[in-house]
Amino acid sequence: MEEEKNGKQSGVGVGALVTAIIAFLLAVIPCLGLVAVIPAVIAIVLAIIGLSRPQGNQGMLVGGLVVAIIALMISVSQSFVLGKIANKSGNWATDIEKVIKEVTDDIEKEFGDNEVTIRINNNDETVEIKASTKKSDLQDRLEDLEGDTDSTNVGQDTTKGEG
Repeated sequence: MEEEKNGKQSGVGVGALVTAIIAFLLAVIPCLGLVAVIPAVIAIVLAIIGLSRPQGNQGMLVGGLVVAIIALMISVSQSFVLGKIANKSGNWATDIEKVIKEVTDDIEKEFGDNEVTIRINNNDETVEIKASTKKSDLQDRLEDLEGDTDSTNVGQDTTKGEG
């Protein structure tokens, strides 16, 4: 009867320790650390239940409790760090948008209606990027594109066999 009682209680200790280790492994993985709260809390509950019972060997229970608390602290700290990053990220997007707008305005003021060519040479490979800021060219091209879509439908019979 004594051995059966110790077997059940050591099972709680093993369960607490294994669950705490799983929680710790999840907690140290970025972005998955938030999920580690669940097994960490389960391990803490198991360890507290096991420690509340009279038992001779409580090493696994204490180990499970300590590892679970560490995993819980890591997991909670990740949520605070991700919250701070998310809070600050709204400003980054606005700042980047402002910088792009300023650069675009500066380029338009500097080059006006000129054509800009960027050439990148790397050994035998060359990449050229051409950009035209001429408003009249862009308007002509837009009209050509719009004219092409309209001209494809002109003269086509869309009745499909009617009348």
